[in-house]
Amino acid sequence: MDPATLALLTAGGGLIGPMTSRTFHYRLRSSHAGPDLTSQSVVVERRSEEGEWQPQNPSLNTPPFRLHLIALLLCLHLHLVSEARERQIPLQQVVADLSVTVSNSWDLEAVVASFQLRLDPGASPEARAGASDQAISAMRERMQHSPVPRNRPAAVPLTLNIALQN
Repeated sequence: MDPATLALLTAGGGLIGPMTSRTFHYRLRSSHAGPDLTSQSVVVERRSEEGEWQPQNPSLNTPPFRLHLIALLLCLHLHLVSEARERQIPLQQVVADLSVTVSNSWDLEAVVASFQLRLDPGASPEARAGASDQAISAMRERMQHSPVPRNRPAAVPLTLNIALQN
């Protein structure tokens, strides 16, 4: 098979063809610092068919379905970090795992995203207390209504887990 045909048949890391449901796994790590709590670095990786984590550097040659899943993860992350910044929650690091299950016809079946938040240990106790249960709930709400996850089919469940590491 020529490379162009193979590229057209490739989506999300595997060949389109007969399959049962399939789950794609992505993870993200970001670090945050400074008075404005900006993201200093964001790394996205995808678990390959062989189980190895591979860094993702999206381009125009990236399979569209893979781009969609990366966009989903980045959109969730952006809205989590934005809510934390607005509430002055002193994030130091965010670690996220995304699992997306699709049917044999490539329809989304389930989306599960888990975010682990590490607060800056040098922040004041008052600032760290800003990461209350109410604040975590507000983050989850904002993430659920962000553009990419909001445009998934209504029948597709979105599970969002957010937890503090420290």
